[in-house]
Amino acid sequence: MTGTNGSPSQGAGDPRFEDQDIAGIAGNPIPHLDGNAVAGPLWEVFRIDIIAAIGRCRNCGAVRAFGEALVYTDAPGIVVRCKSCEGVLLRLVETPTSYWLDVSGLSYLQIDREGQDLA
Repeated sequence: MTGTNGSPSQGAGDPRFEDQDIAGIAGNPIPHLDGNAVAGPLWEVFRIDIIAAIGRCRNCGAVRAFGEALVYTDAPGIVVRCKSCEGVLLRLVETPTSYWLDVSGLSYLQIDREGQDLA
């Protein structure tokens, strides 16, 4: 990616960001929500409340509650990024017939079964 003057834009080539096209840069940040914004769509997939789940970022190793993640909804789907390093944790795209889910940015996701309504 290059800026308007032909010089590399800030963050270009940074190995932390595999999706430079959707990564915010200084002076042009992309607005984000917290992990609660993805609770409804992920309920449709998992049928559990995932917000309190603990996940480990494959990129930086941070372990946090999913509800702390940065959620971007301005893409064709939902992109969830690590609050520590902004690496992509999860992508969710819904089509009329399918859900496309990529969780390759998570090393693991620990979901507590206590208090879950398993109706």
